[in-house]
Amino acid sequence: MLQHLHLNKKPATEPVFLRLEKVTAPGHNLELLREGCIEVLTDQTGDTQEDKVNLQPTRIPKLLRLAKGRDCVHCGNNEGTTVAAHYQGPRSHSYGKGRGIKPHDAMAAHLCYRCHAEADSSGLGSCPENHSRRFLLLIITTQMNLFIEGRITAQDYAQAFLLKLCRNTGELMECGEPELHDIACRLAECWDSGEIAIVSQGAMVSSFVGVGS
Repeated sequence: MLQHLHLNKKPATEPVFLRLEKVTAPGHNLELLREGCIEVLTDQTGDTQEDKVNLQPTRIPKLLRLAKGRDCVHCGNNEGTTVAAHYQGPRSHSYGKGRGIKPHDAMAAHLCYRCHAEADSSGLGSCPENHSRRFLLLIITTQMNLFIEGRITAQDYAQAFLLKLCRNTGELMECGEPELHDIACRLAECWDSGEIAIVSQGAMVSSFVGVGS
């Protein structure tokens, strides 16, 4: 079941998950979450993303625009400064970052001005690995919140994967940096394959634009 955290009194080590009582969007996925448990599909090869990931800097403008007016997933505040903050950390180049090029747009978290500045200065953890772990957790939380609220839709493997994450937030919180890296990369690849897309006025629309700066 989705973990409920108060937006303004969250433990300092946990991201802000969307509270179910806040969901008002007509296309939300709460009914799917209330159904019985679903087994997440696994990579049949047994491989992890650790050795094979090399994301391209895919641009998804509609996904970035969804950050406007939302709560910060780090501090819970909503002061009108929340943006989609792209990952900054030791794995940046694995996620498509280059000179003058931001990482894949799915590798971004909804952060306010202050938390964005903290994230960009690698201040989310006591060391690069802890910072990366924290940032990846915030990125995954951002996509989970959008999925629960019905702002994005998922099909096939992506739907099973997101439902599993939403029902097991406690286990997610215990994941180490390599596991969170694997999860975030799988979500990004689902955007690239079209299994995750933006919902617009109750209908799924194409969200993939292409690769660029």
